Amino acid sequence: MKRGYRRTDAVILNSMDYGESDRIITFYTRDYGKLKGIAKGARRSKKRFVGNLEPASRVRLVFFQTGKSELVRVEAIALQEGYSLLKNDIERYGRACYVLELTNELTLEGMKNAEFFDTLSCFLRLPGDGGGGFGREMLRFFEIKALALSGYLPHLEGCVACKAGPGQRALFFSSEKGGVICGKCAAFLKNIIPLSAGAAGFLSMAARLEVEKLKRLMPGPIVLDECERILADFIRYQLGKELKSKKFMEKMGASRIEWQFP
Repeated sequence: MKRGYRRTDAVILNSMDYGESDRIITFYTRDYGKLKGIAKGARRSKKRFVGNLEPASRVRLVFFQTGKSELVRVEAIALQEGYSLLKNDIERYGRACYVLELTNELTLEGMKNAEFFDTLSCFLRLPGDGGGGFGREMLRFFEIKALALSGYLPHLEGCVACKAGPGQRALFFSSEKGGVICGKCAAFLKNIIPLSAGAAGFLSMAARLEVEKLKRLMPGPIVLDECERILADFIRYQLGKELKSKKFMEKMGASRIEWQFP
């Protein structure tokens, strides 16, 4: 990117203190992909950045590319959407943090992907769109869409090993092989997960649909559980780690169960 000032819409992925008064902020932008910037004096500023630097916020960003550092210089941020319905509920906010962390891990700096930006914005807006909340099914939708848009989509139609077409009775999923495995090939592999044809078809369809149409696909609890196991294993394999926000969500879920059934 050439030296100079730029303006773009952005979602704040994370923000951390730096030094005595600055902050380092990671954005996902519509026009430039993922960017990291430094907001000089942000922690003591009473005008330029107040209330506009929190994760899970959509902003209008003005930055300066110096050409001397990997960090751009944040000049101004105007809040466009604070997603208050997410932040007023700890479970919703935990899920939003997972969406932001997954975006950060799956994307590279400076790789423009306007569709990913629009998808991320749509998912953060869901609780305020009149109906849905931000439940488990929408997290599965985001995971498969994010994998597809970042080039990590697993092979979901036919066996990835022997190339046999769909329609097999016994199906499995291998994160190591990158997708669906037929029963014959599964006999030679370790760490495979049982997979129904319905779950494989659901994920394949969800990866292709526009976000606004995903609500038509509401899966049953059995299919949803299958998809959760498969996607969690695949994402962990691709990233080489468990995301901190996912661990937080799991602790929240366990705490809720213990409270309901002491």
